[in-house]
Amino acid sequence: KPTSRKYNLQQIKDYLDFHYPETIRLDDLAETFYINKFYLTRIFREQFGVSINAYLLSLRITHAKQLLRFTDFSIEKIGIQCGMKDANYFSRMFKKVEGISPGEYRRQW
Repeated sequence: KPTSRKYNLQQIKDYLDFHYPETIRLDDLAETFYINKFYLTRIFREQFGVSINAYLLSLRITHAKQLLRFTDFSIEKIGIQCGMKDANYFSRMFKKVEGISPGEYRRQW
């Protein structure tokens, strides 16, 4: 039933949209939605064109960019609020996605 599959994925996407600041493991996600994790990864990518991890990362970076622009929170605190507890990891991922460090991004505004 393609309709129920789409519904499940929308539910999962909504869950990610809301819970992205938390640590989200594929195993937990699969368990929460009663779905095989390998199947989940495949159909998520088929439907949304990106992997679950790539989707989560883009949510986190988008939120980080807003915080960098509109707050004076430290880079570390922003990383934590976006679900990346390690400041170095946060900076690396931010730079990978945006091409510049969080600090440079903030200075542009």
